[in-house]
Amino acid sequence: MQFWPILFKINELPKAPVMTAAIFCGLKKPDSIDEYLGPLVNELNLLHSNGIKINGELITITLSAIVADTPARAFIKGVKGHTAYASCMKCTKNGVFNKESKTTVFCRINAPKKTDEGFRADNYPGYRIIPTPLLQLAQFDMIRDIIVADRLHLIDLGIMKRLLLGWRDGKLGIKAWNKQQIELIDKALDKIRQPSEVHRKQRPIKYIKYWKASECAFFLHYPAIAVLKDHLPQNVYKHFLFCAITILSTRLYKQKWPLAGQRLDKFVADFPTVYNERYMTNNIHILQHVFEDVDRFEPLSEISTYPFENMIQYLKNLFRSGWKNLEQVINRLSELDEFEMPKESSNVKYPTICTKGKITTVHVRENFNLQNNDKNCWFLTKDCCIKKFKSTNTETVAGGKLSISGQKLAVKGLTFSESFDFSELFIFKGNTESLENYRLELNAGFIKCKLVCIKGTTPNDTMFIPLVHTLI
Repeated sequence: MQFWPILFKINELPKAPVMTAAIFCGLKKPDSIDEYLGPLVNELNLLHSNGIKINGELITITLSAIVADTPARAFIKGVKGHTAYASCMKCTKNGVFNKESKTTVFCRINAPKKTDEGFRADNYPGYRIIPTPLLQLAQFDMIRDIIVADRLHLIDLGIMKRLLLGWRDGKLGIKAWNKQQIELIDKALDKIRQPSEVHRKQRPIKYIKYWKASECAFFLHYPAIAVLKDHLPQNVYKHFLFCAITILSTRLYKQKWPLAGQRLDKFVADFPTVYNERYMTNNIHILQHVFEDVDRFEPLSEISTYPFENMIQYLKNLFRSGWKNLEQVINRLSELDEFEMPKESSNVKYPTICTKGKITTVHVRENFNLQNNDKNCWFLTKDCCIKKFKSTNTETVAGGKLSISGQKLAVKGLTFSESFDFSELFIFKGNTESLENYRLELNAGFIKCKLVCIKGTTPNDTMFIPLVHTLI
């Protein structure tokens, strides 16, 4: 049974859940784009023209962007799929057939960009297949408003997993990791105490094939730069896309977004030299267009399909049998709408403190907790001091100020990279055995971020990396 929902979220209400606009359910994927998207386009145009009244106030509705995985993007646009020669949705670069890999490869960058006017006039031979109802959408750009920079499918499940499998098994033209290397990497991963904000435990390297997207994302942002250095050739390690993806993942680095775009261009340009031209698939090519989407909309975390995939999983869990699937889901959604109790508006003022047994938790900001245990104790202040939280004497916080006790890292150094100054990303090395006791009264806003502690072979070789979503 095929299950294709159309889901949406409201940009101005980031805490509002993902909602369901329509659901297609059948024995196969929808054959007709008109049948699938026609009613949606008509309703969006109506809302765009007339707005909608909520509590007596007229609200204007506009469609900001469409986010989907690669096959779904091709389907809704009525264009060739990702294996076709003219498959790039952002530029006019055509792929060529590689006899060695028997795949379509894209070897160069900086081809002329496609435009909305050119798409509507069908000026790109071999690209469009059939007309799409999206052409009838009011004030919608068919090229710029359909996002290709989907974090989940393009980077985490796409490129990151492909690189890991290639390094481990030698499928990217470089020597495969031996058994001893894999054991060393697994030991390093096992030492990492993942913060409580990370909900999925990192599995060993031998299970890469089964890693979820969130595992690939965690590996990219935190263990990768520390763990991979001793197990990859120098040119391969320097080529890694850690810096670019980290910069594009938060608004804090917005001024560096153009630099990240240049680094992604370099990653794509150097890929045939570092690996081989035969591996230059559509996914690698699309990386040069990621900056365009981030610059136009939001950081990678805000324009990904993660929340929509979670909602799809939730909808699937509403099934109770294989009989009348669509009716089951619609009935469950209707019941939830009917009986859902209105939630009281949350006016939580951070920071707050709670104690359970020996564990003291300080809720610094939303989705940012400090605890007196190994995995949640490290944080960075705005004056770039690394500190370890131990306790607090008060159960209430006065005037937004927090009085805490802990230890300060006395020996802190820079993490050097030949291609980028990691201190600009607030990544440091430190000696976890060189600590000074402190007593500090500070405003929660003085805490810059939470840190993930990546332990090295010696105490002096420990790396501290900001938990991206906690950065301010």
